[in-house]
Amino acid sequence: MSAVVETDVTVEIVDVASRMPTSRARLYAAVALVLAVAAAAFTGLQAHGATATADARAEALAAAKTRVPELLSYENATLEDDLARAIDQTTGEFTDDYRTILTDVVTPAATERKISTSASVSAAGVVSGGRDEVVVLLFLTQTTTAAKAGTSVSGSRVEVTMARIGDTWKVAGLEPV
Repeated sequence: MSAVVETDVTVEIVDVASRMPTSRARLYAAVALVLAVAAAAFTGLQAHGATATADARAEALAAAKTRVPELLSYENATLEDDLARAIDQTTGEFTDDYRTILTDVVTPAATERKISTSASVSAAGVVSGGRDEVVVLLFLTQTTTAAKAGTSVSGSRVEVTMARIGDTWKVAGLEPV
């Protein structure tokens, strides 16, 4: 006797290509990669921009602390040279405006009354600014000596606009506060 055994054997043919990522999946992966690279580049540029702005603010503040005392200080004996040095601290329209004040007001008064003045920065801080223009607030102590009136000391606050001119910062505006 012989027996025949029948079995149902199912053979599953696996399509290897169906297990590989589809072109849509590849597209999504490529888009995600491009977005990640773009986000990293954007973040890097933002960080660089923030650093450049912070550096500009620090440079402008340091320049204001040096330039403003030069701008506001003069000796009666060396008035012409001191005022020329003061003008060298400025830029833009402020140069012409300041030159007019020095010519029309400061020079006649300093010459007639034999006035000398010395300004120093007591405190300073950045108000606002970017890479090429920064506004700072300075607290000044100004000592003025006149031939007949003696010496007086006064304090003041000024808002100073500093402008980048090449690699340096100059005074582009000055307003008492």
